Amino acid sequence: MMSNPAFNFIVALPAESKPLIAHFGLKRVQPDGMFPIYQKGAISLVRSGVGKAASANATRFLLNHPWQKESIWINLGIAGHATRPIGDMILAQQTLDEDSQRTWKIPSNLNSLCELERLTTLSKPEFDYTRPGAFDMEAAGFLSALEGNGYCLKIISDNRLNPGQGIKAKQVSQLIREQLDNIDQLMHQLSSQ
Repeated sequence: MMSNPAFNFIVALPAESKPLIAHFGLKRVQPDGMFPIYQKGAISLVRSGVGKAASANATRFLLNHPWQKESIWINLGIAGHATRPIGDMILAQQTLDEDSQRTWKIPSNLNSLCELERLTTLSKPEFDYTRPGAFDMEAAGFLSALEGNGYCLKIISDNRLNPGQGIKAKQVSQLIREQLDNIDQLMHQLSSQ
């Protein structure tokens, strides 16, 4: 069990990061740089941009900051799913990089808070909703940079009945805002393990 661990969030989009920045009272800590870092106390957030390469690079960028040792790492963002309702929060138990077929399994006893799900990281947006589980574009990059030592927390933004082509930034931010209490509870559970 870690005592008062630090938390590092890797998020892709401004619409995903803004609710977290406001909720935790984070402030930008560097004036420039490829990846903006926001921090307050033991919580840091870096915004990566879209895609697994960007996610991997942003994770490494934050990993190289001296205050980031002994931290819990969370890749938080939106994901698609064929059938799950919009707004469901899932924790990836198994993540697959569709290009390389590399997989990461994350043992977890957090299923009382959110359901465990398979997550596939894709190289480009896809809207046919035929694959099993959830899908995103960043998780595999995040996990590869951390050698699998992180958690992928996703909020379902689109499904077969509500395809992702029309998602707006305000909708994404609202989906994240609606899960802030659950994110707080997840952080508490992770810090108690």
